[in-house]
Amino acid sequence: MPVVNIPVAELTRLVGRNVPRDELRVALEQLGNDVEGYARVIRTRCGKCGNLAERLEHEEPETACPACGAAEPVAAGESDVVRIELLPVRPDLFDVAGLARALRGFLGIGTGLPDWPVTDSGFRVEVAPGMESVRPHIVAAVVRGLELDDERLRMVMKMQENLHWALGRDRRRASIGVYDLAKVKPGFRFRPVGPDELTFVPLFGVPGDPQAGLTPREILERHPKGRDYAYLLAGMKRYPLLEDSTGRVLSMPPIINSDETRVTAGTRDLFIDVTGPDPRAIDRSLNVMVTALADIGGNIESVLVAYPDGIEKRTPDLVPARAVVRVDNVRRVVGVDLTAGAIAGCLERLRHGAEPAGEKVLVRVPAYRSDVMHEYDLVEDVAIGHGFERVEPRLVPAMTVGRPLAGEERAEKVRRVLTGLGFLEVMTLVLTNPREQFELLRLEPPPPHPVIANPLNVDQSMPRVHLLTGLLSTFRGNTARELPQRIFEVGECYAHDPEAETGVRVLHRVAAGVCGPKAGFADARALASALARELAVEVAYSNGDHQAFIPERCACILGKGGGDLGVLGEVRPEVLLNFGLAQPVALLEFNLDLEEE
Repeated sequence: MPVVNIPVAELTRLVGRNVPRDELRVALEQLGNDVEGYARVIRTRCGKCGNLAERLEHEEPETACPACGAAEPVAAGESDVVRIELLPVRPDLFDVAGLARALRGFLGIGTGLPDWPVTDSGFRVEVAPGMESVRPHIVAAVVRGLELDDERLRMVMKMQENLHWALGRDRRRASIGVYDLAKVKPGFRFRPVGPDELTFVPLFGVPGDPQAGLTPREILERHPKGRDYAYLLAGMKRYPLLEDSTGRVLSMPPIINSDETRVTAGTRDLFIDVTGPDPRAIDRSLNVMVTALADIGGNIESVLVAYPDGIEKRTPDLVPARAVVRVDNVRRVVGVDLTAGAIAGCLERLRHGAEPAGEKVLVRVPAYRSDVMHEYDLVEDVAIGHGFERVEPRLVPAMTVGRPLAGEERAEKVRRVLTGLGFLEVMTLVLTNPREQFELLRLEPPPPHPVIANPLNVDQSMPRVHLLTGLLSTFRGNTARELPQRIFEVGECYAHDPEAETGVRVLHRVAAGVCGPKAGFADARALASALARELAVEVAYSNGDHQAFIPERCACILGKGGGDLGVLGEVRPEVLLNFGLAQPVALLEFNLDLEEE
């Protein structure tokens, strides 16, 4: 997981009392953070474009600015930091303000539900027709009265970057724009534009020509961020654009902001937007941003977002969610005989609002908490608030001796075989969506396939039915790494089965892939033979017509009785382009439920 540097002096100031370093480390770990240790960081600012960077004291400085390529670093201060590995489920702890807020509650300095007044900015964002097929949702806010220095400016930049990683899924679900309000003129318009319809200077410009105005198409081709995230707009004929009332460009989400609206150490008022296909992800991202900025002295103002169908939404919405925790559930799961009042106290240490009500506790969940989706998430918070170290260890009432399932032993053998052949194991998400599973691979969805009845977001609307997408997505995220790349995944897939109790059957499979200039059908064919030999399985091969693979470079893997054991082949160029890959890829997927063959 990524590691974030939290300035110790700023953290201490926001907590409100001096916490000894050993006590601070223990408190952070009890909250669930993995503390790497303390260090000293040195910050520099590019003398040409103003980009801020930081490095650990023992690291060598960058020879050139990563934004503009200039070699003109200017000292911008240094400070002691505590290095913490990011806890993916708690993006509100990614920055110094959110972490201080949690520590104040945990240490008993300030407990209960935080409250931030939100006033009306009077600003409006008009969403133009056509955005529903480009980037359908946007939320926005204004934060005034900030006092940004280099350290706090770096905090805002890192928070934005880390939220893109966690809640935004690398900008796919949500992307954040932060602008100097003094440099724009409200109101705002979110509209689709053609690839060559206009020009603007992207943030920090392009290396060698920082003041060059570029079209959206040129940004995707020439700007470093454009090249990195061009796949998010692949196949679109029009691109999203946010502009002010004068036509000044603020950003081209989810790629890059304009340089004209850049936030600097002199900025006092911010305009913030979050866009994406997932309403929940963009709401939570905005809430995390504005509450953190409010904790360092900002005042939050709302913005009205108006959609072309007449729907209007005022954001941010910081109203806490309502939930109920049952006392008997807490006692059973945590293993401690807590009263409703004690449970409420534990939850208030975790900054919830909590009120005992008989054998229940009524809870108000802060709007910045993106991880609370079930009663048991709150039960976990009770355990943290009570203190795991205070839970008395007890032996289980009955002792049993277990052994691995045959399928697990087979999967472990497959792992040993593939690692021995030089492959690295990856683990990708089980939940996916039809676009990733079918459309990008040119596949027709099976008439009945599992779907999630009430998905939390559009990116996770179904369980996967194959492992190939996960491998191609991993290659997509490692295009800058050394070639060839050899990876594999052993995991579960799901198929519609009306005979199963849940209507879904679990499939155990292995998939492997090779990416590189010489990758081809022969690699996948040789790998299939090696797997079959090591698993003592007789296999045969026949011509395949899988739409993700090049015709005549695809084969079906058949078992002894003619049953389907899998598929292998060389990936079509069209599929490679869909995943933003420029190198040949050979893939194999093999069924591990061999007892059924």
